[in-house]
Amino acid sequence: MTYVFEGGLERPGKMNRVLGPWVLLILDDSHIEFQMRFRWLARFAGPWRVERSAVREVYLGRSNVLTPAKVNFLAEENMPWTFIPRSPQAVLEAAEELGYPVRYDDQIR
Repeated sequence: MTYVFEGGLERPGKMNRVLGPWVLLILDDSHIEFQMRFRWLARFAGPWRVERSAVREVYLGRSNVLTPAKVNFLAEENMPWTFIPRSPQAVLEAAEELGYPVRYDDQIR
C-alpha cells in the first residue's frame, strides 16, 4: 500500500526549505520518497529517497503560532527529514499502518 501527501520539506543538514504544497511525500512499506510535485521543478531538485530500514523514528515536530505542525522522519544520520503537511495526524497514522516506528507524545493523543 502507498500513501501520497502534499506539503513542504526541510532537508537534513541543509538550510534550504521548500514551503507550500510543492513536495509530494510518498510513503511505501519499503521506503519514503520526497519528490517535487511538478515535473518542471523536478528537473532542478529531487527526488530524495530514504529506505525504511534507515528510518529510526517518525514523530511530530514542535509547532507554534507562526509555524505549522511538522512530521519528522529521523534517519540513520540522526538528522530528521521534516515534512510540513496540512494534516500531520494523517501522515503519522499512515506511517504507523505501514509499520514505521511512530512515536506519539502525551500531549498529542
